[in-house]
Amino acid sequence: MNIRTWLQGLSARGKAQPVPMSEELKSYFLTGVDVWKSVYGGGGDWRYARKGGLNGGYRRVKSLGAAKALCSELSALCFSQQMELKVPDQKAQSFVEQTLQQNNFWQCFPLFLEKVFALGSGVVKIYPENGRVKLDYVQADAFIPTQYDEKGVYGGVAVSLCCDGSDRYLLAERHEKTSGGYRITNTLYKKRSGGDFKEVPLAELFPDLQEQTDIDGLTKPLFVYFRPAVAGDDMLGVSVFAGAIDTLEALDTVFDSLEREFVLGKKRIIVPTSALKGEYGSDGKLHKYFDTEDEVFQAFSADDKEELKIIDNSGELRVDEHIAALEQLLDLLCMQTGLSAGSLSYHSTTAKTATEVISRNDKTHRTKTAHQQLIREGLIDMVKNILLLGALEGEISPELAKAEPTVVFSDSVSRDNASKIDNALKLLDAGVIDKNRALGEIYGLSDAEAAQEQETMEV
Repeated sequence: MNIRTWLQGLSARGKAQPVPMSEELKSYFLTGVDVWKSVYGGGGDWRYARKGGLNGGYRRVKSLGAAKALCSELSALCFSQQMELKVPDQKAQSFVEQTLQQNNFWQCFPLFLEKVFALGSGVVKIYPENGRVKLDYVQADAFIPTQYDEKGVYGGVAVSLCCDGSDRYLLAERHEKTSGGYRITNTLYKKRSGGDFKEVPLAELFPDLQEQTDIDGLTKPLFVYFRPAVAGDDMLGVSVFAGAIDTLEALDTVFDSLEREFVLGKKRIIVPTSALKGEYGSDGKLHKYFDTEDEVFQAFSADDKEELKIIDNSGELRVDEHIAALEQLLDLLCMQTGLSAGSLSYHSTTAKTATEVISRNDKTHRTKTAHQQLIREGLIDMVKNILLLGALEGEISPELAKAEPTVVFSDSVSRDNASKIDNALKLLDAGVIDKNRALGEIYGLSDAEAAQEQETMEV
């Protein structure tokens, strides 16, 4: 049971009320977010397979972890390169950089972004604490949208579990847009012996936290809703592998078969029954075995000499067939998620830098650009909220809070040598550039240095 389910099942006695959810929103969580989280974590409907034999039962299917690998690859591709975050005023720039460093943003955001790709969305909540601006990274299954339209999500409830000794609490932080501005409401629930939650005074666990805060004139939420650039039936966000669930199941099936190929294909030796020894076990039953360490000659009586032969009956392992199937399925997964074939290959034949991706002008670059566009818009809103709260806390002047930040992903800062040489030679063969220009592109020489090098080569 996750936080969202707990919140829906709150006791209605007293002032406690469940968070209102439409049928469409419930379906989005039950058939969307919950399923994607399970698959991302190594679950799925196919995770257990029936055992053979008389006792039956189930065994856990081995997982390749392709869903997590995909989301990790996208996160690294979209955010691992140098990113420039600029604010026009130097003081505002320093304040933003300091806030990001204090919140460990550069380490936490790539991990958060991986969860966004997996679960279809995620929220970065900006709030003040002890005079400082703090960032809270909320997963999709811990945030319930309550106000949204085609422009985005501007209201919702962020929920979190808290502990105080053996007591368990649930804090619901509701953000909503009002006619006069913006309102934040905090509600605390305590888990009872029966398993349900009942509302308790907020001061029982958070004495310094206000139950309700109204900010007049605020027209934008103090959280940023991130989602991947994937089209779906709902604008709340869709997992990048939502349309490839069957392929992920097939990958696990083949990987499980490969693992069992080694288990079931172990070396098997057939020996005559006369070569077996027997011992009585603790259960009183006679257990027969073949002693491979026994080097003493023994005499056996047999009319047929073939009966005394020890035969190797090991089967041939079908490793190459499984590897080929995995490669084909990984390429199919790439096609379904907007990546170029080979992007998820475990062989060293794929693009390693953003520049190499750009030089190929392939699907991976286009998909990365689409995701980065939404990430850029979210980061700009996040920086605006940091500046706004900085002004409210008196860290910067109100005028600086109106600054317009910019975010630039500098994917072409460095170039891949192999790609650079290949492009220069192609342009030379096509007659677009001369030899001097080609030498300059490959070795970084000036026109004069390239001409001198060309003269030396001719001599």
